[in-house]
Amino acid sequence: MIPVHNDKSLIHRAVIISDSQKAITEFIRSRNEKGTIKKYPEWDVARAGPAAELVKTRRELNSADVALKIKREEQHTKRKIMDQQWDELKSKEKLLRQSFIKFNKFVKENYEKRDRAEHKINEEYERQMKRLEDAEDSANKLNHMKEIRDNMQQHIKKYKIYQTFLERVVSETGQFQSIADIFNRYETLVEAKEALSENQDKKLQVLETTGTEMYHMTEVKSQILMGLNNKLAEIQGKFDRAKAEALKWETIVSQIKAAAAAKNLELTQVNFCSWNMYQQICKRKGLLVEVSREDAEQQLVHVKRTILELKRITKVAAKKAFREDKGATTK
Repeated sequence: MIPVHNDKSLIHRAVIISDSQKAITEFIRSRNEKGTIKKYPEWDVARAGPAAELVKTRRELNSADVALKIKREEQHTKRKIMDQQWDELKSKEKLLRQSFIKFNKFVKENYEKRDRAEHKINEEYERQMKRLEDAEDSANKLNHMKEIRDNMQQHIKKYKIYQTFLERVVSETGQFQSIADIFNRYETLVEAKEALSENQDKKLQVLETTGTEMYHMTEVKSQILMGLNNKLAEIQGKFDRAKAEALKWETIVSQIKAAAAAKNLELTQVNFCSWNMYQQICKRKGLLVEVSREDAEQQLVHVKRTILELKRITKVAAKKAFREDKGATTK
């Protein structure tokens, strides 16, 4: 009878390569070598018998375990790289926000200086005109200024509701410091949703490819085992194959469930933020909530449409007020 050696002495430990390009090269080379036919010397031919068949089967099972372990380590390394890239992205976002705050403060100061200068010029101009104009011209100007004031008050009253709405959103939610933060939050959520969707598709594709390869490899090994185990007891052979298959697939299912749970948590958080903003907008505008809670894409479209409308209305009101003010000054 052929002696059965320890399983650990039959396992070839693969060297883990940190360089991803070298690892891919070694993987392709190993795949190509699998298709070659190796001819062994006559003295190396396995002896017939149940013990030899068992040793060969254990070797193949250990090889499959080593390949699975390498795949897990590669997945762990890729995960670390992705986490590092995500941290770098957060740091860049923080720097960009700080730069935006400084720039906004600088622009605001320039606007205040310009307003003060324009105010002084207008005051000087009005004093000169008062000295040159007579009582009739002063009365006509006063009537004209009253008409402009009434028109401006009507425009302000008409468009004040939009500014009030955004200010109430900022004050009641407590999540934003200013109206500009609402627009920034919307753009950030859209970009995060696209990045998460793309990342999820890539990972699902990798998992599907790996599962297909493992399935084909397992199928081939199972056929070989069936041919080699004809001399063994039928019941014992079925028990061993069923046990190996169950252990392998339980491990794969556990990994898939863990990845799916993490992605589901991230998607739930994004959907919750989108639903909250959509409900607040509908409440301020007095509209019914027509989009379902699960349709996050339509919610974000509605939020974007509302923000663009507010931007356009604010821009038109500012331009019109500036033109009227300029016309009044010229006269």
